[in-house]
Amino acid sequence: MLQLERVFPALSEPTMRRYLMGQGVSVLGSWTQNVTLNLVVYHLSGSAAVLALLNFLLYGPQLVIAPLAGARVNAANARRSTLSVLYSSMTVACILAVLSLLHWLTLPVILALALCAGVLNAIETPSRQVLLLTGLDDPALLPNAIAMNTMVYNVGRMVGPSMAAIIYPMFGQAAAFLTYAAALVFMAWCVRSMPRRATAASSPSHDRGGLRNALVYVLDDRFTAKYLSILACMGLLAGSYQTLVPLLADRVFHDAARYTGVFFACAGMGALAAAVVLSSSIASRTASLLRFAPWIACLALALLSISWSSAVSGVAFVLLGFCLSFSATSTNATIQRRCPESVRGALVGLYGMAYNGTMPFGYLLVGSFSEAFTVTGAFGTMAAVLAACLGLLTLLYWRKT
Repeated sequence: MLQLERVFPALSEPTMRRYLMGQGVSVLGSWTQNVTLNLVVYHLSGSAAVLALLNFLLYGPQLVIAPLAGARVNAANARRSTLSVLYSSMTVACILAVLSLLHWLTLPVILALALCAGVLNAIETPSRQVLLLTGLDDPALLPNAIAMNTMVYNVGRMVGPSMAAIIYPMFGQAAAFLTYAAALVFMAWCVRSMPRRATAASSPSHDRGGLRNALVYVLDDRFTAKYLSILACMGLLAGSYQTLVPLLADRVFHDAARYTGVFFACAGMGALAAAVVLSSSIASRTASLLRFAPWIACLALALLSISWSSAVSGVAFVLLGFCLSFSATSTNATIQRRCPESVRGALVGLYGMAYNGTMPFGYLLVGSFSEAFTVTGAFGTMAAVLAACLGLLTLLYWRKT
């Protein structure tokens, strides 16, 4: 354990270890439920458009709800807010399980509950992040804690779909939903076992002005303004690559079942590698990579546009996963380290809006590219438009940030 704490310093704090345990289990459960919902909806509808609508409802609320919720979250109420959302999400999962057992789970009901889950997730994102940041005894560990949180999320992203692929066919959809409910029970226990922090309650007027103050801070801080804008472009034009993976595997390499899994695994490996690097003690030596990572993502997309070898495409997906995870985590950690406490919750929400909130729209945009061009042409278009956006932002924020 001591060796791990040298490489991952945030693990030296018991509160952090407890939080990460709960986070890991809940992320696994979340992916199990979301993948199961996709499978159930596909079996009920057989429509790609309905699948797109489902995922828009699951992830789209991040664009609007996350910054509004973040403006209301602070060190004083983060614990209470997180627990409230966990209990509400647990209720949604249990309703899904009961309706599945009664065979009352229809498509409109699933979409309505997916919207509820999406809204709750958008509220939970800033609440959990503020809880994580305010739970640290040593503020110097903040960047490492954020990176560790990202690493746990990426491990869950790699393992969660595999759990769904086992639980759903073997035990049924109700079991998958109950798995998520049980994971939320464990996360709630971890949060409740974290020590309470003595903090002064924020006034209502301060809360109402939280989002406005955060927007003023973003406009005044060149680093935050520049890199939140870059993340929005990456979420829209690079983070949405997942839509094209099955098409690339089928139309270029003619084996959708095999190469879809391989390419997703490569992207997951890259994301996990970035999280491990950022959460380890060598993170300080990689800080300058942030300015180059978005351009490397452009290069990875360009490589995918001229795919001639599965090995080259695999390397491109590793680079893409690494750059997306590195840019998002490093930007978030740097912003949280620099910002004043009064705007932290709202900034977490703006970060979620900039990156996660743009991805659902990216799915629709990239789908249009693939219809207008070939799948490799869509990757090329993504690379060109992202490079143009990065060039414009670089010129706009030419002065040193």
